[in-house]
Amino acid sequence: MLLCVFPGGGQFYTERYVNGIVIGAAEIAIGYYAYKYHRDEEYTKRNSMLWWGLFTFGFSLADAYVGAKMHGFDVETDIDKISFSYKFKF
Repeated sequence: MLLCVFPGGGQFYTERYVNGIVIGAAEIAIGYYAYKYHRDEEYTKRNSMLWWGLFTFGFSLADAYVGAKMHGFDVETDIDKISFSYKFKF
């Protein structure tokens, strides 16, 4: 649950550092603007930022979950081992 403590932490845990930096920066920027709009009493913009923050958090959570499940999975496949066959009945 590194994601809940550190923005983009789940991506860092699965060694996907670029995604972690991008998601972490987005969450921090969205949080900053939400606070700024709250302070300036621009509640419509604040609410918009909070919805974007929720979306970013959900995306980060899903991305970290899939990354953790796929961590260590060999993506490359040997094309010689793949075969297709079709059977036609007349």
